[in-house]
Amino acid sequence: MASDDATRVLATDKAMRIVDAMRSSVARRGVAGSTFDHVAREAGVSRGLLHYYFGSKEQLLVEVARRDSQVRLEAMTAELAKAQTTEDLSSLWIRSIYATVRHEPEYVTMLLEMYTLSQRQPEVAQELAALSQAMNDAFDRRLQELADEGRIELRAAPAVVAELVIGFGHGLSLRFLSNPGGDMEGVVQAATTAIGRLVRPGPNA
Repeated sequence: MASDDATRVLATDKAMRIVDAMRSSVARRGVAGSTFDHVAREAGVSRGLLHYYFGSKEQLLVEVARRDSQVRLEAMTAELAKAQTTEDLSSLWIRSIYATVRHEPEYVTMLLEMYTLSQRQPEVAQELAALSQAMNDAFDRRLQELADEGRIELRAAPAVVAELVIGFGHGLSLRFLSNPGGDMEGVVQAATTAIGRLVRPGPNA
């Protein structure tokens, strides 16, 4: 589906209900169990309407991921714009992990399902890569800006640091979801210390 078509579709109330129902269903049943019948019933629409708007279950999953990731990207970009120090960046990263694990576990579940599906569906793989790259690019740009201003000092290329930080976040989110009784505080602090070796205060901090 072209991006302008996606925008048109998601502007409708029924389409938004379908996307929300799919997100909820995947979190509870996984992709395989989230049939159009289940999603249509939960969204309060006909099964035919799902086919009309999205064509396939895989495309609907892509739209769910695209919408959620766009919301998260906009929020992260706004927070990054406020960051001025290494402490600000660490705080943003920690808050993101806590928010994902405690308030948005279905987002991690959905990404895992998309990853599995992407091994068989090139379209899903392409979309997943694009969503991930957008996050990395936003972090990369802000790191470069802060380094240029002398507020931080990077021990690796901004793109490398961005990849590491976001990768840490994804990995820890998954780990904590699978082991909710684990020592989140201790592990997060250790990861923050490790990242701090790559992002240090600059001369103008």
